[in-house]
Amino acid sequence: MLHYWFLLPVGIAIGALVMSAGVSGATLWVPVYLLWLKLDAPLAFWLGLLTMLFGFGSGLIRNWRDRTCDGPLVRRYLMFAIPAAIAGGWASAFFNQALLIALFGAFLIVYSVVIGARALGMSAPADRHDRVPASIAIIGGAMTGLISIGIGILAMPSVLRHRSSSSPGTAIGSLVMIIFFTSTAATIGRIRPSLIAELRLDLPHIVAITIWAIPAVVIGGQIGPRLAQMLPSERHARLYFSSVLLIVGVLTLMRAVSVR
Repeated sequence: MLHYWFLLPVGIAIGALVMSAGVSGATLWVPVYLLWLKLDAPLAFWLGLLTMLFGFGSGLIRNWRDRTCDGPLVRRYLMFAIPAAIAGGWASAFFNQALLIALFGAFLIVYSVVIGARALGMSAPADRHDRVPASIAIIGGAMTGLISIGIGILAMPSVLRHRSSSSPGTAIGSLVMIIFFTSTAATIGRIRPSLIAELRLDLPHIVAITIWAIPAVVIGGQIGPRLAQMLPSERHARLYFSSVLLIVGVLTLMRAVSVR
């Protein structure tokens, strides 16, 4: 059990970072499981989703208590994202994981540069809107099912500009709820007989990992929302988000190399 003690400080840092940026925790946990712990890809993806659910569940409770989320906005996104995530999770077994991850990692890097450049060029707040783009919710949900990440990254710019997002902290709080329920659907969609057999075979190993990882993300999940509330403006939130996204993109490309 003590062999994985390092997952406690690592998990606290990951939980706080992703919760404050509105990025799925699986984006950072899957590289840990694939590259550091050398788990098989299907198990690493599923365990990454499971771990982040505990962290985002903790953060969700914090945001709910602090009233830093918008329920109607969250429900409108989930109408499209949840079915897409279940379908994406089910279809994940039929795709070349390494190719999907490599393409998406490259997309993340480009996307982070675009968001950062636009934020640096902002001289006034972006126009507000009342839209919930169904295409973003569907594509983001499907990507979350396929490779454990997608909905938070794609929905963040739109959620930040929505009229119900009175502050960056509120926008990220809403995004945390969208990511949590979409990832729950993706976790369910990925369950297959082959995965269940692998979970049974590696159960002692998995228990030893989660004993440290789950408390860590619960603690980090309480810290992250407070960090998000400290962001002073949308411009700062976008710059912070683009920085986290760039790191995630590089890690995602590294993750693709490790998948066989």
